[in-house]
Amino acid sequence: MFSYQQLMQNPVIALAVSVSAAHLEAREQRDVMQSMEEMRQKRDVMDTMKSAWGEVVRTLSDAGDAVVHVFKPTEKSVVDKMADGVKGLVNSS
Repeated sequence: MFSYQQLMQNPVIALAVSVSAAHLEAREQRDVMQSMEEMRQKRDVMDTMKSAWGEVVRTLSDAGDAVVHVFKPTEKSVVDKMADGVKGLVNSS
């Protein structure tokens, strides 16, 4: 059995070990980069979903406000304004 040092003295074996190590390192770096890209994509999807949810909440809030204004108007309705106008004419004569 040969020791690691004895094997590494052979230039062919040393080159093969070096190339294999470089190949593994490059593959690990590629895997890390792919993992980071996947994480970025997931983050982007979550940001989009969060933004869309905010829009849904805002829309529902606006719709709720519109329903409230139908049943409890903040301004006088046209009919009330006309009635006030008629009362004003009657009271002034």
